[in-house]
Amino acid sequence: MGVEFGILGEVSAWADGRPINLGPARQRCVLAALLVDANHPVSLDQLTDRVWGDAPPQRAAGTLHSYLSRLRSVLSPSDGIHRSAAGYLLRVREEAVDLHRFRALLARARASDDREAARLYGVALSLWRGEPFADLDTPWLAALRHTLQTERLSARLDHHDVQLRLGRHAGLLPELAVLADRHPLDERLVGQLILALYRNGRQAEALDRYERTRRRLADELGADPGPDLRRLHLRMLTAETTLTPRSVPVPRQLPPPPPSFAGRSRELAALDRIMAASGNTVVISAIGGTGGVGKTWLALHWAHGNLPRFPDGQLYVNLRGFDPSDAPMPPETAVRGFLDALGVDAAAVPVGLEAQAAFYRSLVAGKRMLIVLDNARDTDQVTPLLPGSPSCAVLVTSRRQLPGLITGHGARPIPLDAFDPEEARQAITGLLGEKRVRAEPDAVADLLDRCGGLPLALGIVAARARMHPGFPLAVLAGQLREDSSRLDLLDAGEQTASLRAVFSWSYRALTPPAARLFRLLGSAFGPDLGGAAAASLAGLTGGEVRALLGELVRAHLVTENVADRFTMHDLLRAYAAEQDLPASPADPAEQDLPASPADPAEQDLPASPADPGIYGPSSSSDQRRAATCRLLDHYLHTAHAAALIINRSRQPLTPDKPQPGTSPENPADHDQAMEWFATEHPTLMAAVRHAADTGLGTRAWQIGWTLSDYLDRQGRWLDLLAAHSAALAVARRQADRYGEAQSHAGASRALIRLGRLDDARAYLERAIALFTELGDRDGRTRAHLGLGFIHQKQDRPRAALEQFHQALALHREAGNEAGAALFLNSIGYQLVLLGEYEEAIPYCQEALDLHAKLSYRHGQASAGDSLAYAYHHLGRFAEAAELYRRSIGLFQEVGDRWHEADTTVHLGEMYDAAGDRAAALDTFRRALELLEQLNHPDADRLRARLAE
Repeated sequence: MGVEFGILGEVSAWADGRPINLGPARQRCVLAALLVDANHPVSLDQLTDRVWGDAPPQRAAGTLHSYLSRLRSVLSPSDGIHRSAAGYLLRVREEAVDLHRFRALLARARASDDREAARLYGVALSLWRGEPFADLDTPWLAALRHTLQTERLSARLDHHDVQLRLGRHAGLLPELAVLADRHPLDERLVGQLILALYRNGRQAEALDRYERTRRRLADELGADPGPDLRRLHLRMLTAETTLTPRSVPVPRQLPPPPPSFAGRSRELAALDRIMAASGNTVVISAIGGTGGVGKTWLALHWAHGNLPRFPDGQLYVNLRGFDPSDAPMPPETAVRGFLDALGVDAAAVPVGLEAQAAFYRSLVAGKRMLIVLDNARDTDQVTPLLPGSPSCAVLVTSRRQLPGLITGHGARPIPLDAFDPEEARQAITGLLGEKRVRAEPDAVADLLDRCGGLPLALGIVAARARMHPGFPLAVLAGQLREDSSRLDLLDAGEQTASLRAVFSWSYRALTPPAARLFRLLGSAFGPDLGGAAAASLAGLTGGEVRALLGELVRAHLVTENVADRFTMHDLLRAYAAEQDLPASPADPAEQDLPASPADPAEQDLPASPADPGIYGPSSSSDQRRAATCRLLDHYLHTAHAAALIINRSRQPLTPDKPQPGTSPENPADHDQAMEWFATEHPTLMAAVRHAADTGLGTRAWQIGWTLSDYLDRQGRWLDLLAAHSAALAVARRQADRYGEAQSHAGASRALIRLGRLDDARAYLERAIALFTELGDRDGRTRAHLGLGFIHQKQDRPRAALEQFHQALALHREAGNEAGAALFLNSIGYQLVLLGEYEEAIPYCQEALDLHAKLSYRHGQASAGDSLAYAYHHLGRFAEAAELYRRSIGLFQEVGDRWHEADTTVHLGEMYDAAGDRAAALDTFRRALELLEQLNHPDADRLRARLAE
């Protein structure tokens, strides 16, 4: 280890942590003079001036040589003082000198994201031990000391800015108050203080501090506060919402802890040892074991018992690695879920799994978090979800051993087997109570034997016993014994027959309507299901299905982790899906089911004459397909209604009437429609895939159509492309020309946003040809709009204008005011881009008036932006500013982040044209923040513009 030097305080040096005696003050001054220019020569005259100033001794050169010789004797050869023709040079690692390390850390901080910058600023400022050269005093050192103190203050203020952006205003107040008292005329510092006061709810103090600063500037300098401080004061007076940072949620995603947990002392102790030994480094405890053995319960029990160790939150995801009715969750879906939980706006999520995983790792870097990855399929599914920070801990559960995690990522395996006899007895006692267990020891022993020590089996047995407290346990044990012939083993140790037997026994204890719902839930797609969707699946009313869902929840066959959202454990769903196999009429779960076609959910289902009833062997698959069609119709018709609410300019589809028994939802307004889409988005994507995979092509492309505006406004363009691509594939297979046309048009919208303009153009040209062939005027006009946008982006303005005029003529011919308004605005904006501002105004104004007449906020925002753009290029700045601000507010209301950013850029350009450079820069910065959140390429151009 070399010598470490310090000049940010007393001039000091250390070797292996021990201080070095550097001699008298003048000798230390010589060392300081060399350290400031470490690895660069300092001439003899410069050294003399730095050490003595204007009063050097008569033999200054000889005295310097003496000091240099003594310093050489105490420094290591690698850090020695060397002489050259240019002077004396101290060769040293720059990071070994606190001043140079301080400056290097500042440079890194200013090039880093805010979280990393906050850390680097903190490390840099911690290097200061007091005043530089505190034990020395020469004119040169005094001047340099002042310069370095200024650097330190600037770094502190930069650090404050970063912390304020991160929402850490509360902890800043004491330091800011002290510094502001020392530097009362530093307007940047005062601005930071009053912003921190304001954000901490101390608005009166913030305003008072501003007023005191204003008066002091006037009294002492005869000046007013600068524009930045005045602007901050005005924003506080108007209570501007952007002054308060958006709160970043602390995710608490863990499901509830197991209500009754027993045994597992060895595994819990192993987890404790792993975490303690690692010091909370990245440890993946792959908790493996067969289905129903209690992997998830062990992970959740340990997690809830160690919550204080993870104050920055807990993330949880069920990766559905072995879901029998749905594919394993793609890693990108899991990452997106984590980004949502971490407060990331959907529009800010980058494109591609690799970029999203890197973004996720950046967000959790340095945080003390627990990540629980439940039911993993394989190592590839898990790897993108692993944090890169040693402060996080990870628990992975899987039915496989995941050797890739163990060998490639240092995971510590914790294999999980069935309960031993004592643990099983503890579990059943905890579930049934000591009194009941003691009353029938033989029956309890029989139950434990038949359950094979599987915790999930024990839980279901105990639930059944609790539901029927009058049943002797011997009866329950006998029923389970009778089913023993059905026990068999599944491959890979993933399921055991005993579990299937317990499931069948619990299933048969259900009332017939609940048993039917359970079977149907086995074929539902998507991660979960709302109550209204479940009603459509079953062809029941909301009240009827809620009662049945309640029965399934109480029987531990369905879980309601979120109010009115229901999910099934993958093993239970597997069993429910198996009931699609032929069932015997003697099955008690079917005995009382109605055989009459009076059931509205079954009226249109053909039954074989030999069929013992509509639930018999020959009609089971028909019933399941009918239920799936009802569920698809539920999502299609609800999404169609929601889509027309959020975009009133769209011509409605004419989907077929929903199947009998379907009960679509009816969002009341724009906010409800957007909320419904946000909740159902994963299931709607699954619905498109399911409809495409099962040959229900019309429903596939129609559901894709309903998703277009929501996904576009949320910046989920890859999802938009995936939905329309799946629908397009099935439309082609089924020769559905209309579905193919709509899917081509929908996919092109995503391709335009993703910058794949040549692909988008090919899709649109095919869509236009199909729409023309089909005589669909509205489809053709909207495809022309897309082509116009492509021409715009490819700098072909006259071609774009031609497309817009064609589309306008078609809409006016059809008497479609909403569509006409859309294209009037497109023409007006294109004329503005061509510099024909006066000619553009009538088009833009007519579009604005039509949208206002139709109360369509998004259209008003777009037309207002176009009209403002024309006004501002004509020098009518006041009118333009008012329209721009109104459009920005409307885009915020409807959740269109990209157009909000674009209009904000236009507002900044107007301020620049009006000569208000400060307002322009402030506005451009707001726009840049939005574009960076969207990961939009326009951000690079705006960033370069700000750097000019």
